[in-house]
Amino acid sequence: MSETFDYLIVGAGAAGSVLANRLTESGNARVALIEAGPDLVAQRVPHDIENVFPLSAFNPHYMWSDSKVHWRTVQDSPAVALQQGRNVGGSSSIMGMWALRGTPRDYDEWQEAGADGWGWDDVLPWFCKLEHDIDFEGPFHGKSGPVPIRREKPRDWQPLARAVFTATAKAGFRHIEDMNADFGDGHCSLPISRFETSRASAGLCYLDHATRQRPNLSILPRTEATRLLFDRGRVVGATVLRDDGTIESVRARETVVAAGALRSPSLLLRSGIGPGNELHALGIEVRADLPGVGRNLQNHPILFTTALLRPQGRDAPGWRPAGSTYLRWTSGIEDGPPGDLGLYIRSYLSWHALGRRLASLAPVLMRPDSRGTVRLDPDAPDGAPCVEFAFASNERDLLRLVQGFEFACRLFDAPEVSELCHMPFVMEDAARLMRYNTPSKFNAVRAAAAAAWMDLDPQGGMRVLQHYARLAPLASLRGGGDALLDYIRTSVTGTGHVCGTCAMGRAHDRMAVTAPDGAVHGVPGLRVADASVMPRVPAGNTHIPTIMIAEKLAHAIEKASR
Repeated sequence: MSETFDYLIVGAGAAGSVLANRLTESGNARVALIEAGPDLVAQRVPHDIENVFPLSAFNPHYMWSDSKVHWRTVQDSPAVALQQGRNVGGSSSIMGMWALRGTPRDYDEWQEAGADGWGWDDVLPWFCKLEHDIDFEGPFHGKSGPVPIRREKPRDWQPLARAVFTATAKAGFRHIEDMNADFGDGHCSLPISRFETSRASAGLCYLDHATRQRPNLSILPRTEATRLLFDRGRVVGATVLRDDGTIESVRARETVVAAGALRSPSLLLRSGIGPGNELHALGIEVRADLPGVGRNLQNHPILFTTALLRPQGRDAPGWRPAGSTYLRWTSGIEDGPPGDLGLYIRSYLSWHALGRRLASLAPVLMRPDSRGTVRLDPDAPDGAPCVEFAFASNERDLLRLVQGFEFACRLFDAPEVSELCHMPFVMEDAARLMRYNTPSKFNAVRAAAAAAWMDLDPQGGMRVLQHYARLAPLASLRGGGDALLDYIRTSVTGTGHVCGTCAMGRAHDRMAVTAPDGAVHGVPGLRVADASVMPRVPAGNTHIPTIMIAEKLAHAIEKASR
């Protein structure tokens, strides 16, 4: 490609969509946005992406097929699939769109870690800029941003959500009307980025029709960046691989990597930016010795406690968001930070008839101490990286997951909840059952048959499910003994809230990769502008914080160009 752009944006996920919109807004800069996957919404939005339930999360055609991770390490956990969007819109096209910001403490800690200008007071204006909050206004909210945020009204909550609300109120939890402005412990209606009847992904909100028509924006789908290009030490673009096998160069005055917290560090490592000794061992020319690239990997560890719903506990027919309510509380373990535990409340787990009969109360560790790594695979450095989250390697994390599990058990014990559910259980091999979640007529018929069996004979139906997923009743694990600890170590998984692998920090911090303006230390012409730059995972879903980061860094990039 002979044209040289002002900006090359690598990755059209949540962050890349924001950057493309904002950097072309004035009309002065020519921007190329490249995406490894297809542009699914170029002509019309597919039904499963538009759906307010994340139906698209079950469509393998929208994902990276080679995204495998180890929830612990290579030595003690298998490689399992992690949903990562590979399309224009990225993972924002496939996830649940929950819109929790986290807490002020999260961002003040970013600043303390060396991300100057990223404290709560600094980021709040950017949270306000991105949103159109349907329910609230005032100094904590925006009303004119591209992302609509709304909450289901209590009258629309499903039976399980109402039961959990009653049980948690009896347990002393207050109801928080607006968890994005009130940061104490409590129960809330979950904020969700959605239009009234459809999802509001970053790709749809920022790459709308008007933005796509800008003559200074070139969207290049099915174009994967394989290496960064250098000219006398400066990054001047990227080598890209087209779907048809063609290799080209896309050149730009400045390159902004927004490929996500697994793919962004991988691109840097393959290009010679990272731990020098490891790159040298792989035969990669070291362009910048930055030991922090691929380190500091974080995510929210989660456990799934599940139950078969009785008929009176099931949702009404039709589509609805994956969750209506959420609970946040403080563990109090070893001076742990406030709001370090959460509970996801879901009353249907999949698109098919069986999924609509299964509910979960899933405790999630919102402020984990464990840290993982992203490394190139020595046997295939050009392929998918080796990802190890190292969950449950930290004793405080383990103790807090125990507390979350026991809390979920007590909620299932509550009469309001137990009257809606059969005996709760855990799936010791949930991955085996997930194979049947791919939308197809065969899977729909099979799930309907299993659901009908469970309606007629719940115990017999559960025995069939046991064959596929190895079920263990919660009662067999309660009490904090070795059985529970073993279960947590072997069964803990993660959310899609992956971050931290190109963390912001000061130049003298050897583990810092990027400056507060996203510039990669010691590498002119290169920035990272996605969840990779988070020094610490916030105590909320990373979708809205990632959009905030892209908004703030787009402003910094434009300011630097003036």
